Amino acid sequence: MRMSSRTFPQAVLFDHDGTLMDTEPLWDLAKRRLAAEHGGTWTAQDTDDVMGRSIGLTLQRLRERGVELEDRAMGERLVLLSRELLREQDPELIPGVEALLEEVAAAGIPAGIVTNATTEIAEHTAAKGPENMFDVIIGDRELAQGIAAKPSPEGYLEAARRLRVDPAQCIAIEDSPSGVEAAQAAGMTVVVVPGALPVDPQRGTVHLTDHRQLSLALLEWLDPQHRSWPKAVLLDHDGTLVDTEPEWAIAKRTVARSFGQEWTEEDDMATLGRTVQESAQLMLDRGAQGELQEVTDRIGAEVAAATAEHVPFLPARPQLLDELAEAAIPAAIVTNALAAVIAGTAAAAPHAIRAAVSREDVEHAKPHPEPYLTAAERLMTAPEDCIAVEDSIAGAQSATAAGMPVVIVPGEREVPTEPGFVPVARHEDVTLELLRSIGPLVPELPRCDMTADLQGDPSEASAGADAADRSRAELAGAPRRPASQVLRLNRV
Repeated sequence: MRMSSRTFPQAVLFDHDGTLMDTEPLWDLAKRRLAAEHGGTWTAQDTDDVMGRSIGLTLQRLRERGVELEDRAMGERLVLLSRELLREQDPELIPGVEALLEEVAAAGIPAGIVTNATTEIAEHTAAKGPENMFDVIIGDRELAQGIAAKPSPEGYLEAARRLRVDPAQCIAIEDSPSGVEAAQAAGMTVVVVPGALPVDPQRGTVHLTDHRQLSLALLEWLDPQHRSWPKAVLLDHDGTLVDTEPEWAIAKRTVARSFGQEWTEEDDMATLGRTVQESAQLMLDRGAQGELQEVTDRIGAEVAAATAEHVPFLPARPQLLDELAEAAIPAAIVTNALAAVIAGTAAAAPHAIRAAVSREDVEHAKPHPEPYLTAAERLMTAPEDCIAVEDSIAGAQSATAAGMPVVIVPGEREVPTEPGFVPVARHEDVTLELLRSIGPLVPELPRCDMTADLQGDPSEASAGADAADRSRAELAGAPRRPASQVLRLNRV
């Protein structure tokens, strides 16, 4: 059995039907066929009434619809019909689930399936995930041994016991009211994916509009103790971490004047958030003598000299760095500036700043994502586990392109709102509490209708490859916003 060193979640437990695999249409068709074999009719209302409930309730309803078999024989016939349909259709994992399973497996987090349906079909589904992914499966075999079905919490509690984890440190992923009730009664945080039946908002749940919003970063963000996300904070330098914009303006004026040029406020605004090389190139274009690197180094040297004895941290930045250090969350500087300029800042806060990425470190400057991707790599942290703080449009676009949300602090130029941006009114508003509340980026998708396939024969569904292509195209085109802006969250 795998054991994870992560604080949260210590295990991820999945419902089966409608959560891992869309087998609800197959079960529905099997019930209709079984009822028809005995001259009865299984209705859509019957499906709604037994959805997410125990197999015993389904057998009772089938008997009411004319199936004159003993429970054991009826259950065996229903499973046989379902197995035949499963072989015929062989449905895939619901889009979005496979990616999460791979993340959970790669992280070494124990996982299980807890279902009121058949253990055999759950095992069939488990084989579609990463090898040896599921350490425990609770299904009809276990229910037959005395474990109460959902909405009782016994299945979830038994899974946690077998995994040797605290139920309060587990996440359950569910799609039905009875499943949510069971997981909540077990004391678990519950992620609710779209299902055939609506689930009312409840404390301790987060409601997704689509399975493709699932990610390990999202699950970690749901840590009730707020310890697991973000794993790193990446800060722009000039205008975000320190107030060196005046020094940059003076340095450019000084160097331009040495070439007999004038550097204006309009030039300052035009190069705000851009690389120092672009400022140097502008001087060369206006007739300055020398090589690009020489002019660049001269500008950087002026700023480094001006800040050598005192690092002009912006308001509340030392406090934020102290908070990060106390929480063991590493920080990094990510800038289009030169290494010589940021060296003093990094040296002034070694307890918090563990890495720095300057213009010399990357081929592509902001707004390209390379600077932020490089910083995440140096901190050995996935981009989706990071959050950035910026003051310019180029920097903010760089961060979101790298896959992380970005807090926008006031700067020399107003930054327009884009997906993934979280503006604040003051620098002092950027605290660890705020950063933790924002959450990783998730795709903003309309609510998935998981009831559509129940209206007809699953064999009439569109080809799986076509559906997968449509899913990928829709996901690629969806704006990505912080989880706190997209999802319906009900904190404990």
